[in-house]
Amino acid sequence: MDRYAEFIIVPVIGSLQLQADERGISVVALQSMRELVANDEPEIAIDYLVNTVNSFGLTLKRDEYERLSALAVRLQYADILADIRPELILS
Repeated sequence: MDRYAEFIIVPVIGSLQLQADERGISVVALQSMRELVANDEPEIAIDYLVNTVNSFGLTLKRDEYERLSALAVRLQYADILADIRPELILS
């Protein structure tokens, strides 16, 4: 398991889960992302994360986005983050 990826992705998933809970919506993909990270598939987890953020209108804090971006660069998967709708990245 890539502990660095886990350290970056899992807290973001937690933040997204809190948003979903506050809105009273169920986002099953969040559990799937945790499982993907645990199974050493962070690239797919990031892909799910981008799709989930866009689909449900969940937001990322700027620092969360920057940490994800650094991880994506490390994984040579940086292009995927360009798909996040800009208004969903908070300053």
